[in-house]
Amino acid sequence: MRAFIISSAAVLLIITGWIFLYQSVEHQTAEFVEALSQLTKTLNQEDWETAASNFKEIRNKWQITRNKWTIFLHHHEIDNIDLSMARTVQYIETKNKPLSLGETEALKQLFHIVKENEALTLTNVL
Repeated sequence: MRAFIISSAAVLLIITGWIFLYQSVEHQTAEFVEALSQLTKTLNQEDWETAASNFKEIRNKWQITRNKWTIFLHHHEIDNIDLSMARTVQYIETKNKPLSLGETEALKQLFHIVKENEALTLTNVL
């Protein structure tokens, strides 16, 4: 009986931790997607100085978030976001509108993938 209670408490602790982690990831990915959507509008207007400034803020926020996520999330997705961020900053600096827009959309998709991978679904459980 004692082992059952300890096991149940451990399972409950794991599930509760996962719920808090998922809520945090969901909130943070939504913020990044919104910021990237605003960046897309700025890029469409070809306001390169504002776009560079906005993307610098996004990258700074990403560095903080990245440090938190590396503890809990799969590093492959984090590495993909890092690579995409590096490409995006270069595309904005060179004022390459098509590539900047494409890479911004790729970043949005990468954040959606992170959120989907952390969701409690049958696919993720199996």
